[in-house]
Amino acid sequence: MWSYIHLISWVGIVVFTLVALVIYKKSAKVFTIMQMCNRVLYITVILSGIMMMQYSFSEHIVVSIFKILLGLATIGVVEMLLVYRKKEKPSRLFFVLFIVSVIATVSVGFYLSGGRPLF
Repeated sequence: MWSYIHLISWVGIVVFTLVALVIYKKSAKVFTIMQMCNRVLYITVILSGIMMMQYSFSEHIVVSIFKILLGLATIGVVEMLLVYRKKEKPSRLFFVLFIVSVIATVSVGFYLSGGRPLF
């Protein structure tokens, strides 16, 4: 159950981030709403990740710690991307870091699941 919550929250973060980036020029209010929705999803990702730690720590301690750090870094990159976008500073670097960190986090998470699909 926690893996579904975790997965849905991460998908929500990615979707809300992309929508916020696209919608910023049209509506700053909707951008702020998307940013707040992302922040709520950060909490669900962190809580569900804490609940799932017991399963991955038993077999892969080092990889699990790396995954936790990657997840926190991804959240930080998303937050920096949206803040830079809101301040109208160049955000291309953070967008590239966002794509790379999401791919790396998903890859390590897939490795920790043993290649088994969640469904």
